[in-house]
Amino acid sequence: MGLSIQEQLLKAGLVNKKQAKKADHEKRVKSKKKRKLGDSFEDRDKLRLQQQQAERAKQDQKLNAERNQQAQQKADLAAAQQLVAANHIAVEEGDDNYHYVDAAGKIKRIQVQQDIADKLANGRLGLALHNEDTVLVSAETVTKVLKRDKNLILAYNDPADIEDEYPTDW
Repeated sequence: MGLSIQEQLLKAGLVNKKQAKKADHEKRVKSKKKRKLGDSFEDRDKLRLQQQQAERAKQDQKLNAERNQQAQQKADLAAAQQLVAANHIAVEEGDDNYHYVDAAGKIKRIQVQQDIADKLANGRLGLALHNEDTVLVSAETVTKVLKRDKNLILAYNDPADIEDEYPTDW
């Protein structure tokens, strides 16, 4: 095996031991600085990569939460529609007009029999939307549907909100 360049220069007498030693020292210092700087660059890259991964994880969690919320809303809507479909009573036209305010704020009118109008006014029945038709549903069904989707209920007089016309504590 051949001699290193440094050893060859020493044998030839072109450099002395002091100069060779100084060159070795500078070489070691230079490589050490290079490694140290390289590590800091690698550390910065690792840190930046970890931050990006954390941001992506947050975004993914946010998107998943939104998707879950949309899926829950969709399931609630389907359940509410199913409740109305299973428990609705067809509206039989009668002589009395029952007025209610729809979701758009317009006053609507439906013709029903007197006993149905009284039950609607007392909160024992409610009006709901089923396949774009107005149908009657019981108060229990109305409360269940209201928990899931408020847009399906067209009119409901909650008995808790109805005040007595006459005071009872005279």
